[in-house]
Amino acid sequence: MNAPFTDAPQAAESEGQAAGRPEPAADRPVATAEERAAERVPGEAPAPVHVPYARTGAEPDVVSAPVRGGPRRPARSPFWAAVRSHVWLGVIVIVLVGGAATAYWGLRVHQRIGEATLERGIQGRENASTVRCVEQQSNGAVWACGLVYTAESLCLIANVNPAGDWTSKPGVDLCSNRPELTALLPPTISPGAVEADLRAHGSNVSKCAKIPTAKVRWACLVPGASSTSCVELRVVPWVLWSPAPSPVCPHLPALQKPLKKGT
Repeated sequence: MNAPFTDAPQAAESEGQAAGRPEPAADRPVATAEERAAERVPGEAPAPVHVPYARTGAEPDVVSAPVRGGPRRPARSPFWAAVRSHVWLGVIVIVLVGGAATAYWGLRVHQRIGEATLERGIQGRENASTVRCVEQQSNGAVWACGLVYTAESLCLIANVNPAGDWTSKPGVDLCSNRPELTALLPPTISPGAVEADLRAHGSNVSKCAKIPTAKVRWACLVPGASSTSCVELRVVPWVLWSPAPSPVCPHLPALQKPLKKGT
């Protein structure tokens, strides 16, 4: 009966085999980047760092050490931090004051429009024979403008925005208190002047006469296709006329004869 099989004892390693195997690399301390930077001479390039691989025995790879940006900055002084904050605050205040001053200059000081420019604009829109504007504010924001056609007159208040654009609205009392504007009004009103202004506004009047019993009322004949009609209007300074039908024409001597011819 054969003996049980057992593993043969491993032969002792020969000296030649032991000599052929490389010795494991000894553990070497690796200096940190801070330590190397402290030992480095100023201006000298950083030395390579050897990083060994564990349990390989192979030559380690070479990795360049990171370059430090220089010595650490000292902490900021509280005094200069306060100075810097005050400088920024001063700049902000200067910008705000400058913006406010510019806005005030544009709204209160800047001349928005010239007298001649405004008069030409109003005359071109209203087709008046004479236009005169008087400044009400020193920056040209508000003007009182008197317009005279022949006998009819109109007073306008012109408001000008900072861009120089203007709008107008009637303003009788303002022109009545300006001697420069009241001087434009005709001293007397003639029938021919009333007729000329009515025709300029598109009315086909033939004859006008002042009503003796009224201070500012006039009556005019307007020929029609079949008959002649009578209109009455108030002729007062700085107000546009509004003719309205009236039965007064047959009672006025100046209009009786033309009225009979028209009928």
